[in-house]
This record gives sequence, structure tokens and C-alpha cells, in this order.
Amino acid sequence: MNNGIEHDRILVIAAHPDDIDFTIAGSVALCARVGKTVGYCIATSGDKGFDEDLPVVERMRIREEEQRAAAEVVGVEEVHFLREPDGELRNTPGLRRAIVAVIRRFKPDAVVVTGDPASTKFENFHGSHPDHRALSEAAYDAVYPAVGNRFYFPDLLESGLDPHKIKEVLFSGSSKSDYYVDIGETFDLKMKVLRCHKSQVSGADDLEERMRDWGRRIGEPEGMAIAESFRRMEHPDGGGKW
Repeated sequence: MNNGIEHDRILVIAAHPDDIDFTIAGSVALCARVGKTVGYCIATSGDKGFDEDLPVVERMRIREEEQRAAAEVVGVEEVHFLREPDGELRNTPGLRRAIVAVIRRFKPDAVVVTGDPASTKFENFHGSHPDHRALSEAAYDAVYPAVGNRFYFPDLLESGLDPHKIKEVLFSGSSKSDYYVDIGETFDLKMKVLRCHKSQVSGADDLEERMRDWGRRIGEPEGMAIAESFRRMEHPDGGGKW
């Protein structure tokens, strides 16, 4: 059976609502289907992703509600929004601290980052979005070395957020992918998830065609009809002192 990502407790970190669902919702669905626990940490609420001139609080509410609905479809119960300014993410100590806090609280075996700091440097517009670049670098810096070292953000210890050991980090959307997940069984569910983001995909009549083509181009070189891909980085000590 195709069980998706090879860990039992997984935290996915992304810049915006819908980033996870466009890139790896099929893999998340496979994990949840077999009882694995998946949580989301989303840095912004995506409030700039609108044409309508709505108040910022209303835009944030809409995007967060859409993301929570999408998460529910694939069986994800924990969604953490950091509510950083959309379009203004920077790899700062403050952002790294916020990510470290979520990781230590959730205690995942593996962290998945939507975007790869090794391959987001202006290869394409989507991957090169400034928030995607900043988030992937901040998440990388959070998992190494900060999350496992008590001397980073020592104030978190006062809240009971002790250092945590991660076994592996996976980066989606990487041009250096080395791990592929066949999502043929969950592609229809992925489309259902994407349609939860009504403010983003309404009117996109060719959405399914584009997503199927994207998945086909990822999967065909690996002998899969449709797939999602990742670059894996495993610590040699399996989460020892970094």
C-alpha cells in the first residue's frame, strides 16, 4: 500500500494557505488515511491574495477558514497560523522562533517544508515568491540547529517547549527531488481540497487539467502516472544533537 511520507508524525510548514494543498495534498491524504498524524504550520494568512477590496481582517478570516476546511477534508486536525504579514516574510529570529515553538509543541518525527532553499532562487515565479524563499530558509534554520538546542530561544523553555529531535526534513517543490509519492489513489481528493480555497480557484475551469498535467510531469520519469515529489534530508543520528 502507498502510505505517503515514511513517518508517523509529520508537520508541514508553508508560507500561505493553499501552498500545501497545491503541492502535497495527495501525499498528506495518503498519510492520514493510514492513521499518521499530520499538522500544518502556516506563516501568513494570505490576505494579499485577493482582487476584492475587503478589510484585511475579513481577508484573513476567509483564507484561514478555507484552509481549515481543506485540512479537514484530508484528515488534518491541527492548523497553526503564525499570522505574519503576507508578502513581507523575512528570515528573522522572530519568524524562526515562532516556527521552533510550533515544532517543539507538535513534536513531529519529520518536517515537510513547501519550498526548497536549495532550489527557489528565481527558477520560476511561483517558487521564487519572496514569501516562499523566506519561509523555506527560515524553516531550514529553525530545524537546524535551533529546534534541538536549548540555547536557542531559551524563553521557550519557560513555556515547557523543550528541545525536540527531528529525524528527517523533506522539501517539496524542489528541482533536486529524490523521493516521489504516487498520488493516483488520492488525486480526486486533492482536487476536492483545492476547491475549498474558493477565493483562489473560483473560475479556474482548467484547474484539474493543469494539476493533472503537473502531477504527470513529476511522475512519468519515475514510472508513476501522477505524483508529488520531495527532496529528503535525514540527519545521520536520526535526530541526535545537531
